[in-house]
Amino acid sequence: VVAVSPLVQQEFQTMTRTPVELITNGYDECDFPEGRDKDAAGGEDKDFIITHTGLFAADGNPTALWETLSVICSEDDEFKTRLKIRLVGKTDAQIISAIKEAGLEENLIDMGYQPHNVAVEQQREASVLILPLRKEPEYKAVLPGKLFEYMASQRPVLGIGQPDGAMAMILDDTRTGVTIDWEDRESLRKFILDCWNRHKKGELMTEDTDISRFTRRNLTRRMAQLFNVILSASEGSEKRN
Repeated sequence: VVAVSPLVQQEFQTMTRTPVELITNGYDECDFPEGRDKDAAGGEDKDFIITHTGLFAADGNPTALWETLSVICSEDDEFKTRLKIRLVGKTDAQIISAIKEAGLEENLIDMGYQPHNVAVEQQREASVLILPLRKEPEYKAVLPGKLFEYMASQRPVLGIGQPDGAMAMILDDTRTGVTIDWEDRESLRKFILDCWNRHKKGELMTEDTDISRFTRRNLTRRMAQLFNVILSASEGSEKRN
């Protein structure tokens, strides 16, 4: 049995004696050139860019994040001037409305649908990448495909969802970001302010973590190895019979 999420793997393993392998989604190496985007680390007079790429559905609208950003803007004029909320992809109208209602309309850059290579460029240029999950219990076990591209972009990831979910497990394990509950405003504020302070110093970087196990090349290699094991076992069984 092959599962694509660690929580699904754990659940399935309680149901069967058959080994349950974990092979997740991943990213294409060719989409992410080696080296970091040094400008994204921040510095004097550089914009603080919070980016989301891909489909942004209404049931994943992180209203607490918009409210937190609004409060920080009211307290810090420099933050208000340099904050940019960049949406790259199809975004639900409710999310645009929520951002505007939070008083962040002047900070919003809605790029709409873009080719994949443009989305990747925007990921690499971001100060922080946001990945809100939908507010549904079953999403605790979900690993969004874009999570792996976010990690490959080498920018801090702010996951919004269940702190004990599958996404949190991967972000914690790779040290590429954090996962904060939808309504945990205190933790959201702390994370944003920490990133902002590091950004102003030009030090907003992720740890130099090896995530090569999540390349599609290596994941495909693991799947091929699994097939070889199964075929070898099958051939051995036929010979014994």
